[in-house]
Amino acid sequence: YASKQPTTSMFAARAATALRHAPRLATPAMRSMSAAPPSMETDEYFIFPRERPGLDYDLNWSINKNGVTPAGDAHRITKKADLKKLGLSAGGTTKPQGTVEEAGEGALSFPEIDAALESVKVALGASSTLYVAEGDCPGTRIPCRIITDSAAVAAAGVLEQMPKREPTPLPITCYVSEGGADFKGFVVEQGDGVVYSEDDNVVSMVLTGKSATPGALAAGIAAAATAIEE
Repeated sequence: YASKQPTTSMFAARAATALRHAPRLATPAMRSMSAAPPSMETDEYFIFPRERPGLDYDLNWSINKNGVTPAGDAHRITKKADLKKLGLSAGGTTKPQGTVEEAGEGALSFPEIDAALESVKVALGASSTLYVAEGDCPGTRIPCRIITDSAAVAAAGVLEQMPKREPTPLPITCYVSEGGADFKGFVVEQGDGVVYSEDDNVVSMVLTGKSATPGALAAGIAAAATAIEE
């Protein structure tokens, strides 16, 4: 018998069948990030938010290690020029006012400072604007970080300017919020071996409510700087 040769119509039928059963390819409507050039951003393609004033990935990651995940903007302040960019005026020398107690050394218990820390971290994370002031404790070379929702506290100039460094958790961290119940206190602990070396002592301080003042902060930092070296 003569062999039957394929015809054009047979090729077309097979091609149509193959197309119906072929896997679907990504289309622009599916927001395929791999298809769009990195420099393009359209309604069809999503690109990760770009950094801007108030959105610094390195800063956000570093304060996240301090237990604060910012929902709004976070501004780092390491010198007076940073305040000027934010429309804030640098304050003069802030004198310590009152005392800030260390947990375990008097009436302030460890459970109390733990509860206050947990509460203030949540409150600061929910703030629309955070200020992260960094510098050395006055008269020392002990680096300190202040995380606050108070522009007045951030601009108070409680710290001395320190050598330039990338955002990173520092030995003394002060959590200062104008909201919440009145509270002031700090705790000295051994490093956790993750964020801080186990060979180092670290301080966490809480000032909230009416205690969230530049004077109380200055007093607390002075006490913390002494305690961390004992």
